[in-house]
Amino acid sequence: MPLRPLSIEIVPETIGAILQNTQRRLSVPLNQRSYSWKPEHVKDLYSDWSAAIADGKEEYFLGSIVVVVSGETMQVFDGQQRLATSLILIAAIRDYFYKSGDKKTAQLIENQSLISEDRKTHDETPHFKLNAEDHDYFLKRILRNSDDAERKAAKAQKESHKKIETAASEAATHILGIVANLPESEKGKQLHRWLDFIDKGVRIIWVQVADETTAFTIFETMNDRGLKLSAADLLKNYIYGKSEDRKDEVVQKWQSMCGVLESLEEDEGQIVDYIRYFWITGHGPTRTRDLYDAIKASINNKTKVVTLASELELKSHDYAAIVNGSHETWATYAPGVKRGIDTLSLLGVSQIRPLLLAAFGKFNEKQFVKLIHACTCWSVRCLLAGVPSGTLEGYYGRNALKITQKTIKNVEQLTKDMIQIIPDDKKFRSAVATANVANAQLARYYLRALQIQKDGGKEPQYIPSDGAAVTLEHIVPSKPGPDWKHIKPEDAKAMCNRLGNQVLLAGSINSKLGNSGYKVKKPALAASSFSLTKIAAEFDSWNLEEITKRQDQLADLAVLAWPLKV
Repeated sequence: MPLRPLSIEIVPETIGAILQNTQRRLSVPLNQRSYSWKPEHVKDLYSDWSAAIADGKEEYFLGSIVVVVSGETMQVFDGQQRLATSLILIAAIRDYFYKSGDKKTAQLIENQSLISEDRKTHDETPHFKLNAEDHDYFLKRILRNSDDAERKAAKAQKESHKKIETAASEAATHILGIVANLPESEKGKQLHRWLDFIDKGVRIIWVQVADETTAFTIFETMNDRGLKLSAADLLKNYIYGKSEDRKDEVVQKWQSMCGVLESLEEDEGQIVDYIRYFWITGHGPTRTRDLYDAIKASINNKTKVVTLASELELKSHDYAAIVNGSHETWATYAPGVKRGIDTLSLLGVSQIRPLLLAAFGKFNEKQFVKLIHACTCWSVRCLLAGVPSGTLEGYYGRNALKITQKTIKNVEQLTKDMIQIIPDDKKFRSAVATANVANAQLARYYLRALQIQKDGGKEPQYIPSDGAAVTLEHIVPSKPGPDWKHIKPEDAKAMCNRLGNQVLLAGSINSKLGNSGYKVKKPALAASSFSLTKIAAEFDSWNLEEITKRQDQLADLAVLAWPLKV
């Protein structure tokens, strides 16, 4: 049976040609993501254009735009972020002319590229519509001119709206920078050069397909070829493509999930990270590169897609809680839970998240609190002993599945499995005794936790909340001054980040010590309220021998502060 040919039209185009074609209005489908570019992405694009114009280049390649023909509308499946950001700059130029009194030019720019009026009905038609989440705000805040009443009243309600607002501010600043040092007579001319460059010089590859199925195929092909395509978009489009007549329901659940995740303010990969961790809880260890194929192989019909979308939406709230100690979920829990969650974030041990996600709702509150305690202790032991993250992820992933399957029902059962790879007391003590900790936040946490242990605190493994009041001091500095002539520069570098060379001090004292020698620092160390800092003042001099002695004492405490079994 012959394969159905793909209906694809691929032609070179310019931004001006596609925005100014009144017969080809552009619209972002409901199921596409909201505006997501960060300030650095916006700045990079505008800076690239500035460089091209300054160098006298006539062209700039913006990449490909994938659209599906839908009546008189072209539905943009890939490229909406670039198109929206281009329009934001055009709107900023329009606003500049408007505010400078040249309203005629401003109106021409608006009619040509942004929003135009039907000559019969007088209805306004935007040249580019964002998705349902962003369209109304984009219309009011960007497409309308700066004197419009609706624009003045527009408020950023969603995270994507705030990003649009930030991009608009970046565009306005960029335009002011373009004309800043020019005489008045040249400012308008320079902005017209910019408009000409955007209209005629910013080029794209226009990929026009007949239906969504073909668009999904294009997405997969582009991904296989290593082109810049969001893995989250790829997953989303596959799921949408399988949802059939329940697409609206699936779209709503996906967008709800994204809204929850956006509140976490993590990096752009957070959606894929969450979906992978969720998938691991039900299927065991899965690498990011294998996730799409795994979902595609298992979720292969409408019913399964709806179930997956529902579960992803539901568990996203649990995920938001396990990565954010301030989440409302923890309001009724013991205070240690918040500190424990924040500590795991500080430690950067994302491999633990499938385990916590699986246990949340399966373990009772007492067991879950105990699990956070255990995960913190295990994470510190593994970090300081250098256990490979891949090994940890495999164990955490397999045990997350066991928790889901209810073959592991409590922390005690989990511990029996985990102690196979968690460093025992002997290995952990040895690792701490020789540890170099270059990360100042981690070093401060380790020392503060050890201090709380020495003082008899009940939860020494959790992050303290004393903020900038307690700072980190390196007794041997990385760049030793005249007072450290007895230590070679290369030896100083080796000593500086040894945990035994680092102490806690009140911020007001630390700032005064600088690179002073041990004799100058010694009185300040001795006067500290921290007993572990006082120990560092009990020596006649300070070199590798003293650092090692103090670090041995810290190692003894560490075994108690982060126990193998909780």
